[in-house]
Amino acid sequence: MQKSIAVELVEVAPFKALAVRTGMTPDKSGTRVAWSTLTAQVPLKDARLTDGPSAYVFIPQEQWSKQVDTLWVGLAVHEFGDVPDGIETLEVCGGLCASARVYGNEVHMWRVYDAMFAWLEQSPDYELDRREGVFGMETFPLEPLNALTIPYTEIETFDFTMLYPVRKKSGF
Repeated sequence: MQKSIAVELVEVAPFKALAVRTGMTPDKSGTRVAWSTLTAQVPLKDARLTDGPSAYVFIPQEQWSKQVDTLWVGLAVHEFGDVPDGIETLEVCGGLCASARVYGNEVHMWRVYDAMFAWLEQSPDYELDRREGVFGMETFPLEPLNALTIPYTEIETFDFTMLYPVRKKSGF
């Protein structure tokens, strides 16, 4: 069954996050290790966490033009408060984002990535906001199943939403 892939524009409110930096690892374990490190220091019952159980993987937007090699795994918070060792603070500027939902196997996930970047390349009005300090993000539900606790090779259904900041193309 061919699932249709929709790319939409959505407005994301600015927010703060506590996060752990990781690199891209060939076996995709970096995000899982970062998640374990994060939740050991910032438990999911922490009063600073915002409503709605979601984890974030943050991607510095300027990396899309070369190679993505640095990610952060984080949780949205109302305030930073006392920041434990090994945890970083991120301020996400929010704004207009291209959004696409991934819900399917790994082949489907890569199709959604392809559709997202094709949409960004073909859009007459918008382009990826690649300025330094701008983070794209992928949001992962923690319920009913938290993919960040499962080895990548064992995931049968990828379930997350891409949110990549965009800006109006400048006229020539």
